[in-house]
Amino acid sequence: MLDRNAILARIPHQGASCLLDNCLSWSETTLHATSLAHQDPHNPLRRHGRLSPIVGAEIAMQAAALHGTLTGNAGGPPGYLAALRDVAIQCDRLDKAGFGALQIHVTKEHGMAGGLAYAFSVTAENGEVLVKGRGTVVLRYTGKQT
Repeated sequence: MLDRNAILARIPHQGASCLLDNCLSWSETTLHATSLAHQDPHNPLRRHGRLSPIVGAEIAMQAAALHGTLTGNAGGPPGYLAALRDVAIQCDRLDKAGFGALQIHVTKEHGMAGGLAYAFSVTAENGEVLVKGRGTVVLRYTGKQT
């Protein structure tokens, strides 16, 4: 298990921009994390006093970034979210108190030198699926071209 400080040491998202609180488990292809950031009234992604459910995709892709660092990509080229696909939003807002601690599950579907693809789901503490989909991360090329 990793706490917030251990997460902050591994991903580029810092301070209030880091939306993960704990990493409960991980393997070579999966990661399970939790977040209470949706309950923070000062969450930097709030707009007009609300937290859009699409923020669930951002939380999940932060979990994907953490997974990358935990499975051997630490110190590698930085990654950038290039695409979201098959996103299904099943709630009207993410900041409902009744959701409890959000459960974030990511699964690496593909990995290659130029990028990674992850499936993700964000569920309420009771297991209700709130947001799910897929995200593609492109790794920045840092070598010299010839």
